[in-house]
Amino acid sequence: MLEQELKNIWENSSKTAQISIETDQLINEFDTKMTRIQKNIRIRDVREISASVIGILIFSFFAYEIPFPITKFSCFLSILWFIYVIYKFRKSKLQNSNEELSLSLKEQLVHKKNLLKLLDSVVYWYAGPSFITNAIFIFGLENPVDYNWNNKLTDFFLPLTIHDKIGMLIGLSFFYLFVVWVNKRGARKGVQPILKNIEAIQQKIKNE
Repeated sequence: MLEQELKNIWENSSKTAQISIETDQLINEFDTKMTRIQKNIRIRDVREISASVIGILIFSFFAYEIPFPITKFSCFLSILWFIYVIYKFRKSKLQNSNEELSLSLKEQLVHKKNLLKLLDSVVYWYAGPSFITNAIFIFGLENPVDYNWNNKLTDFFLPLTIHDKIGMLIGLSFFYLFVVWVNKRGARKGVQPILKNIEAIQQKIKNE
């Protein structure tokens, strides 16, 4: 009887040690992935905020310079959208900077689920609105002669013919589809594995 009890104690202690080792390995893997993904998020936030600031300057110039009413209106819509994007990424940047590895797994899980939601919904708050405002801008362009407007620099960049407008819209469509694909891939390859790591660690801790 005593021999059997000793065997049971030995087996249980071995299992506990194995679980502890596996948990440590999961935590180390989790820390590595977290460090990498946080770095990528910081780079993305700085890039998008900088691009939005530049976009505000460019469309402010267009709103001042271009006389076409619909295009001018779309410039103001684009500026509002850029401000919203800055707010969105500033909020994400603050969350990421405050997200230390010392936070509880539950808090980490909530943060990563929010990030996953952000990436998965990029078509609704990023690509879609931007494509629509750009389409309004393009189709709002009219004949400069009707407004006695002449700006060689702007004429060089603006699609004033119907063929140029269609060509630019097709190009924008491919660009925003690529943006959506990149974000969806980032969610699938970067965030979802982190969520699985957190859930696995939580399960291992429960089993200890």
